[in-house]
Amino acid sequence: MLDIEHAMLAERFEALLEAQRRAESIYAELAARIADPALREQVEEIGREKHRHVRLTERLLEIVE
Repeated sequence: MLDIEHAMLAERFEALLEAQRRAESIYAELAARIADPALREQVEEIGREKHRHVRLTERLLEIVE
């Protein structure tokens, strides 16, 4: 792959990583404020999924760098 393609992919993955980290943080904050246990568990599950997305995006970024 050309260096410019690597740079473009890295830039996109970095933007994606930032967005995923923000989403993970938002879901954690939201879950902390929810009193209903069932609803809180659902929001926490979404947060865990966002964390998996963060880890995957970090790995993709490592590959292109």
